[in-house]
Amino acid sequence: MGRWLRIATTALAVTTAATAAGTLPAAQAADPAVQITFTTQPKVTFATGLTRDDGTKGAAVSVAFRVSRPATVTARALDASGAVVHTFATDEAAGLDHEVDWQFTDADDAALPEGDYTLRVEATDSDGGQDVESYPLPLDRHTVVPAQGVFSGTTYATNITMSVGPKPGVTLRSAEFVVGDGYGTDPCATSGSRTPGFGGRIQATFKVSDCGASSRDAGAVFEFTDRIGAQQTGYTAPIPIRVADRVAPAPALAPSSTSSDTLSLRDPDRYETSGTTYYVREAGSIATATYEVLNAIGARVATGTLVAEGAAPTDDSHTWQYALRWAGTRNDGTRLPAGRYRVATKFTDAAGLSAAGPAVTLVLDPTIPGTLATTRIDGYQWQVVVTPKTGAGVTGVTVSTSPADADPATGNLLPLTYDAGTGTYRTVLSLAGRPDGSYPLRALITRGTGAAATTFTTADQELVVLPDETAPAVTLPTNSRLYLGLPGQYTAGTFTFSVSDQSGVRSSDFVVNDTAGNVVDHVVAEGGEGRTSFTWDGTGPDGEPLPGGDYVVSTTFTDEHGNEAPASAPVHLDDTVPATLAVVGRTGNLLTVEVTPTPGVKVHAAGVAVIGSSCCNKALELDPATGRFRATVDLDGRPTGTYYLTSLVVRDTPGAAEPYGYVWSAPIPVTVSH
Repeated sequence: MGRWLRIATTALAVTTAATAAGTLPAAQAADPAVQITFTTQPKVTFATGLTRDDGTKGAAVSVAFRVSRPATVTARALDASGAVVHTFATDEAAGLDHEVDWQFTDADDAALPEGDYTLRVEATDSDGGQDVESYPLPLDRHTVVPAQGVFSGTTYATNITMSVGPKPGVTLRSAEFVVGDGYGTDPCATSGSRTPGFGGRIQATFKVSDCGASSRDAGAVFEFTDRIGAQQTGYTAPIPIRVADRVAPAPALAPSSTSSDTLSLRDPDRYETSGTTYYVREAGSIATATYEVLNAIGARVATGTLVAEGAAPTDDSHTWQYALRWAGTRNDGTRLPAGRYRVATKFTDAAGLSAAGPAVTLVLDPTIPGTLATTRIDGYQWQVVVTPKTGAGVTGVTVSTSPADADPATGNLLPLTYDAGTGTYRTVLSLAGRPDGSYPLRALITRGTGAAATTFTTADQELVVLPDETAPAVTLPTNSRLYLGLPGQYTAGTFTFSVSDQSGVRSSDFVVNDTAGNVVDHVVAEGGEGRTSFTWDGTGPDGEPLPGGDYVVSTTFTDEHGNEAPASAPVHLDDTVPATLAVVGRTGNLLTVEVTPTPGVKVHAAGVAVIGSSCCNKALELDPATGRFRATVDLDGRPTGTYYLTSLVVRDTPGAAEPYGYVWSAPIPVTVSH
């Protein structure tokens, strides 16, 4: 009706303007009259019986609207007869957006009865344009859809039945029944969404056993269409109820566990500990979780309590995790004999309801997978051998000399090498550097691989480190010769003594003597702490190359306890020139060069080069008939002058650190003329 009134008013304004001036006023022609637009959708307001999700009740409405241009606005509430029952604004000049909040009270703040009310809004702009709009405000002061089938204070054990039924003018579309601590929290039981049945009523029976034993609220959240066609969400008033726990726990084996397992020995006196895990579904709490172990004839041999490990890693928040930690012993800790044992479990909740868990069979296997043996080598070294038992599935062995109560992974671990010839794992164990005394030795024998791997630890054997009264053991260097690398210059070599000692080498000093006993060089200065090798280039104290011949390098290795081990190694300086380079033919600046090996020297290859230039480097060809190496060098492209040729010779070096030596021959001059 308000829209028709706006149109009539506008038509009247247009007629008046045309009569007075014959044309539309400029302002009206450029800018249409004000218009009112409501931005909220009408719906029925319920005063009682429809609890909002925040827990509040009562009639309240909020209406938002917008005027298209600045105007003065009057807003009033009218009852069904058209009488004004509340005024919100009278000729107020405000912005374009407006909002009216009303609790369905009159001018004296008294609650109004239910009925069909209307918000009437009038707006007049500065040009006299006017719009009048009406917005329906229906009010019902009666219960809409009460929850039925539950009674306040009633105790429920497993299931609850709830329903909601429509009142005249209301059409239910769906409902979800919940039991919990209110609509704003996760419910402990829910029916899921349900739709109306006969007569428009919605009903559901669903379990409340997941609520445990507690006091809760029951209610429904529902979708409905009110009597003016608006879609709404409603919340029934909560009904207090009690839930009793009458459902026993439901235990099952965890996916990672099996109904049968074998506990092997972890050391000579103990079996491995069972890792069987149970998942137990229980809405409340588990009061006790126990186990008993029965032997082959059904006699009880051990009892205990399962280990609670908190919530199970599942999507069900009511499932808990318990572990069987049993190591094949009686209650007094003594080890049971080998055999098959049955484990029975029992889970009891806080209400006293009990359930047995799945039966589990555990086999105790006393097989020792391997034996440890040691043989003394000297005062601080032993040959260590572990012999696996056939069929034990041994995949690796290490030994440890840490104290028995230390973490085996923290150090002093030595892996043993598998010897396919003997089928054993072995190593040489050295306790060098440790004070004399007794040390424990045990073997850690691994069976299987990956997640299925287990480790058996042998009993300790005592290894006694004897007092250090033995001089260091010395092995001489393998190389004993130095060869020329350049004319009159030896290629340096490193001579390494392998020294083994119980307490470590404290000092060493190297001296080179000739065959007459004269000191010709002091290679390492006094006090070379822990030095076991020296590098020598065949020169004397003045840095000049020594004559070829035999020399002796002498040293004394002293350990921390003053035990001395003199050692000497022969060194031969070989000053033999391995080959000579010569020009054996010439045509202009085209030279034929030849390398002739020295008798007794094995030469593998040779090359020629112009010193200070990369123009003419080339390999020489071996002539099998003469045993010489020959090549042609073309210097025709070089400027007039004198050049020097040299040859790189690859030779055998018996007794040296490397099997081959590289020697540059003495350069020879050649001239180039044009």
